[in-house]
Amino acid sequence: MGAEQPTENVVTGAVVKELPKKPRRPFASSKDSDTVTPVSEEKKEEKKPKEDPKEKSSSSKAAKTVTQDARDHRVNIEKQGGGSKYLNISSREKIMFSKHLSVMLDSGIPLREALEVMAGQVSSKPLQRMLNLMMKDLSDGFTLSSTLEKFPRVFKPFSINIIRVGESSGTLPNALKFQAIQLEKSRELEGKVKSALLYPIIIFVGAIGIASYLSFFILPKMIPMFNSLNVKLPGTTLALLAISNFVLHKWPLLIAIVVALGLSIFFLYRVRAVKFTVHKLILHIPVFGNLLRTIQVAFFTRILGILLTSGVQIVQAIAVTSDSASNLVYRKQLRAVAENVERGEAITSELERYPNLFPKITVGMIKVGDRTGRLAESLMTAAEFSEKEVDDLTRNLSTLIEPLTLLFVGGLVGFIALSIITPIYQITQGIK
Repeated sequence: MGAEQPTENVVTGAVVKELPKKPRRPFASSKDSDTVTPVSEEKKEEKKPKEDPKEKSSSSKAAKTVTQDARDHRVNIEKQGGGSKYLNISSREKIMFSKHLSVMLDSGIPLREALEVMAGQVSSKPLQRMLNLMMKDLSDGFTLSSTLEKFPRVFKPFSINIIRVGESSGTLPNALKFQAIQLEKSRELEGKVKSALLYPIIIFVGAIGIASYLSFFILPKMIPMFNSLNVKLPGTTLALLAISNFVLHKWPLLIAIVVALGLSIFFLYRVRAVKFTVHKLILHIPVFGNLLRTIQVAFFTRILGILLTSGVQIVQAIAVTSDSASNLVYRKQLRAVAENVERGEAITSELERYPNLFPKITVGMIKVGDRTGRLAESLMTAAEFSEKEVDDLTRNLSTLIEPLTLLFVGGLVGFIALSIITPIYQITQGIK
């Protein structure tokens, strides 16, 4: 055997050493189906050369060496603080990363050079650090998808899988565009929910602040005056005074109770069974639960539609979508759907088994697409429909929450004001 010549990786620009390996059958995406099918070899009559046992042994040892090097490299990154837990990348930065990288790759710029350009332009230190780590990985022979796997808190399974498909099919720029679309939609939906809850939260916090000031600073200063005038305090004033005295004189105990309660909730929520129960109960909260279900359906249909459009096989696409679900109830049921579809069941018949999670109108859209061979398009249409419904529900949520918040604030402030004003009114009546 001749000496192995180093070759240059066209995508990354890195010089890697080719290892002897078995020829692989190429794959191509079928236009009429959502699965990836093998392409038949043009020259079936050509016999494959027999592998030399020594060459096979050498290849096996080399593969083990590469695997060990990859593990050592990951360990070194974690030791250097390169793991995702040390990086805080915002959704806006992830969208920018996907869009800019897609444009540069579409323009013919090599992957590593594109990352280097981005690293020199971004102002975010965590993003710059991540790009530098990615460039180092690419220089060491890693693919982009395998590099992104090292940042699980930044890149979800959906992103990693769609990029892996883009790498294998030569459509990486399109895969990055799809990722940017999904990230933008997710950010948009989250922003709408936060906007709907922002005003009530501000009103609630303001009311708590006013109530605390009146209870802990104003009322205690007025009690000596009430006692000197022998004013009989009403029940509301006595109750508020008891709360005020407990907070002012027993605050260390109160802090200990709050901390203990917070830690208990934190550790209990980490128990999967407890977390699953909480997620299940949240879905049944009036109005808010319906909003959460609609958001989950919007995520499910859009992610699954994008994956199928990219050429991912349907069972794998459903499995990836289940891993991307934030609600454990949806995650569990989608995994069951993936398993049954793998056994030969239709996706629509499986979704119909969970009418509380997947609305009939959404399943109907998917069923039409499944029958006509346009499943991916039907899923994207269903996603747009669900996202429009999220808009309507968030507006309704704001309309419903605002009067409830004002009612609560009025009751709280009214109770405290009554507790303070009633003794003063009794004093004025006594003077008359």
